[in-house]
Amino acid sequence: MADIFRIVIKGGSGYGPVDEAFSDKVTIDCDSIRYEYTPVVESEINMPRKWTYKTSSPIFQKLFREAAAAVEVILNWEEEPFVTDLGVTSFTVTYADKTKATRDFILPGDDFKECFAIIKQMVPGCEYTPAVLLTSDDYDEEG
Repeated sequence: MADIFRIVIKGGSGYGPVDEAFSDKVTIDCDSIRYEYTPVVESEINMPRKWTYKTSSPIFQKLFREAAAAVEVILNWEEEPFVTDLGVTSFTVTYADKTKATRDFILPGDDFKECFAIIKQMVPGCEYTPAVLLTSDDYDEEG
């Protein structure tokens, strides 16, 4: 496995009302995480969001290595299942030699639950979980 230098995970809302539609992107390096959320139609309840967190923490660097290993496994999945009515989740990695690999999936976030759990630990506590990283664990079952 070549050394992964950067991980980019892009998502989108998929099928649904245009006033709730969005695209988003999480970019992770060994010392930073960035997020951008762009609604298709900006409104009072669907506003653009953007943040960046930079650190020299060895804990963050360890999480980056764990996330890189998890994404490498995802990129090498043999099957290509898909579910209709979902947006595409796109994984792109940049290796240390500047080559890139990308793979798109039309699957629920739960299929990437272990990987996303690692990345969620990297999100600053004062920020909402990026939409592309949401899984069933992020929703209240009580309703």
